[in-house]
Amino acid sequence: MSNAYPSPDPAAPLVSVVAPAYYSTATIPAFLDGLARQTFTDFEIILVNSSPEPDTASLLTNRYPHVRFEQSPRRLLPHAARNHGVELARGSILVFTDPDIVPAPDWLAQLVSAARLGHPLVSGAMGLLGSSAFERTVHICKFSCWLPTSAPGPRSSAPTANALYTRELWNALGPFSGESFSSDSLHSWRAAALGAPPWFVPSAVVFHHHEGSMKSFLRERHIRGRDFARLRVRYQRRSRAWAALHLLAAPAIPFLELARTARRAAAAGWTAPFLQTAPLQLAANTAWALGEARTHLSLLFSNLPAPPVPTGC
Repeated sequence: MSNAYPSPDPAAPLVSVVAPAYYSTATIPAFLDGLARQTFTDFEIILVNSSPEPDTASLLTNRYPHVRFEQSPRRLLPHAARNHGVELARGSILVFTDPDIVPAPDWLAQLVSAARLGHPLVSGAMGLLGSSAFERTVHICKFSCWLPTSAPGPRSSAPTANALYTRELWNALGPFSGESFSSDSLHSWRAAALGAPPWFVPSAVVFHHHEGSMKSFLRERHIRGRDFARLRVRYQRRSRAWAALHLLAAPAIPFLELARTARRAAAAGWTAPFLQTAPLQLAANTAWALGEARTHLSLLFSNLPAPPVPTGC
């Protein structure tokens, strides 16, 4: 991949920051105020909202008129909203994030620096806003690979809460799968196949705010487990035999994932938060494993083969 990022429009910013929104007015001000404090300034902001309310548009119009705001007439899942944001973006570097984060002042500078060093897909670090047991549980379950105190290097995935793509790589990959919550994983796998695996930069930090309850988080884990398993079945050519073996191993999966998270947490200096939330993490891992199991049962009892791996972009 090239290290140069020319834009067809000389007046266009180098970077386009793209974020989806859905009933996000409580967190958008801190998010946009954090972007206003960036040490790197050659960027535009594109916010795609799909909640059917006037508050987000009013907030952006009155307080943040410099932000490119798009109101979708229909509900968009996050990756579909990001796809629409890319259609509007002018930058030759695309940065994806969420409206419930607060970026460190040098966040964009660190991401762009990594891209200029030759990494077309960059994953930044996920810091935590809040300190409750629930918030630490969610954060460790979702982001143990991307903690700010983790070592830099390649990762298997680049979560779109904090990810940079060069336009060249994005064009090679094509848009996200808008109906899947796990499309950032699929894009990361495809990028790795093109010789551009995600590169983790711990100094590019955003701080994440986790809302909800343990009940809602367990429901989310179950849904995401089903979604991720579908992705693997469809795009990694998983067979019925593999699904059967996975089902047999299902009771052990929550404990295996807990062990992996323990290793990551220890390496990042997060052992104490890990131990304090281990029972809740185990519950979340179980919800994920049950979601995966539902997908594997569907594969075993379906007469339809898994769809083939796409060969085009």
